[in-house]
Amino acid sequence: MKIELPGLKKQQQLIFEESTKAAIEQLKKNLKAPVIPGQTEVDESKYPRTHLLREHEGWEPPHQDIIGAYFRHFQQHFPDYNTDAKLADLLGLTSDRRVREYKSASRTIPYGVWRHFLVLTGRAPQEIIEVKAFMG
Repeated sequence: MKIELPGLKKQQQLIFEESTKAAIEQLKKNLKAPVIPGQTEVDESKYPRTHLLREHEGWEPPHQDIIGAYFRHFQQHFPDYNTDAKLADLLGLTSDRRVREYKSASRTIPYGVWRHFLVLTGRAPQEIIEVKAFMG
């Protein structure tokens, strides 16, 4: 019995199409996420809002008070991430020590980690990158 398989380029195209369809479905689901009141631990008006910008728009790392308040607020509402280790895993970090370092400002939180957290919490939209061409 001979089974005909599409060529590698066609397989890659099919994977890309299916991944794109799955991403669109996830974006639609994201629009239906629950609405939770904002954190009340710190008065955000006393801090610059540059931590909400994109890198090319002038992003600056958030103050440790903002990081701690946002992280604790998230953890209060999502028991599956109620420890720094669980939060670290969600953010793609290798250690809960990193979360504590960000909260204490002994280490600056990287843009990518912070942006990921902002997207998870609906504070920033996901960025969709235009594909210019299929070149390989």
